[in-house]
Amino acid sequence: MTSKSQKNKKGRVLETSYLAPDILKNYWDKLHRAKKEGKKIAWVSGNAPAELLWAFDVLPAYPENYAAVLASLKLSGELCNVAEKHGFSRDLCSYARANLGMVFGEGSSNPALPFGGLPEPDILVTTRIPCITQVKWWEIIRDKYQIPMFSLDAPFSTTIETSPGGLQYVYEQILDLIKFLEDFTGRKLKDEVFLEILRLSDKAAGLWHEIMDYRANIPCPVGSREMCGNVFSLVSMLGTQIPVDFYTALRDELKTRVDKGLGAIPNEQVRLMLDNIPYWHHLSLLSDVEKHGAIFVFETYLRYVWGGRINFQNPYTGYAEKVFTDVWLNSGLELRKKILKSDIKKYAIDGVVFFSNRSCKRFSLWQLELKIFLEKELHIPSILIEGDMADPGGYSQEQATTRVEAFLEMIKKKKGLKGNQ
Repeated sequence: MTSKSQKNKKGRVLETSYLAPDILKNYWDKLHRAKKEGKKIAWVSGNAPAELLWAFDVLPAYPENYAAVLASLKLSGELCNVAEKHGFSRDLCSYARANLGMVFGEGSSNPALPFGGLPEPDILVTTRIPCITQVKWWEIIRDKYQIPMFSLDAPFSTTIETSPGGLQYVYEQILDLIKFLEDFTGRKLKDEVFLEILRLSDKAAGLWHEIMDYRANIPCPVGSREMCGNVFSLVSMLGTQIPVDFYTALRDELKTRVDKGLGAIPNEQVRLMLDNIPYWHHLSLLSDVEKHGAIFVFETYLRYVWGGRINFQNPYTGYAEKVFTDVWLNSGLELRKKILKSDIKKYAIDGVVFFSNRSCKRFSLWQLELKIFLEKELHIPSILIEGDMADPGGYSQEQATTRVEAFLEMIKKKKGLKGNQ
């Protein structure tokens, strides 16, 4: 079936990628329909255990994801300004400011907003694991709408091995969340329903890992900008059939390209890694490098923020472990070094672009130390670009482009390349 977006192609390498905008639109349309039909809507922060919400037929909506959509459409800056006029500091996360600008402005479900805005929440679920800002943000929303809220915590992770005490701590909170949702909905959790949702979630995550692995191929079959558009299903719809179907098709198409030796660009010279959340308001920075024979083949955001796997030997503790681990933002410096060292070898990385993200300080933590580590111990050059993921204020695309182009020239010189040969 041809999607609406396939009729208006915008330079994607993979045919399957043209389905992503329709999946996004259908998701938000479904939320608005569900709200009108009387179903419950939960506002959920990133990495919160949303599979449990699907098991209780409570539909998760992601204000952070919606803020990224607003940024890509050049609408987030204005809403951030609205939030600041209502007393929220410019130092606050731009995802939060964009959302609070909606809530305290003309309303989150203002029909003039893309996809009709965010349907108002009936319940809030968040976690301190990636970011403590989310908790305070959700508390403001809780007080605004006078609705129930649940917050999940986890200890900081410094080793790949999961600490038994930390796992038990998260497991007990998963049980508390189940009780919280049972009280809210008035019904008990059905194990068979939850287990099927977990299987769908894990299958989608496994497919995503396969997709990321195919990108290690030389030449790389698809670049970063396109993959940033394909991650939505993994963020918002884990536990449903949609991401399984989408990523199966995406994986199969990538395999075909790899088998045929087809790269995303005709003359791949430089392979780049991206660290941090992309600057959604200027994603073109990720694809502009391709005209210089460079391509982003790996991103810490796409691999280590989404797609945790589940150990089904004991599904409940396996689910707790998934929630606890595989979140880059909750990882210490030495663990990040160990992971990056492995990825740089696997993906044959020539250089790393660190986005120093003014909003996400947790993600940006230790970037300077990692930069020094890469250059001194692995002899991998890197560059640090400053900006904000959803607030374009203070960011200069021209300056960023100039610095990246100079960085590419330096890498080419190091590799003995000239120009676009």
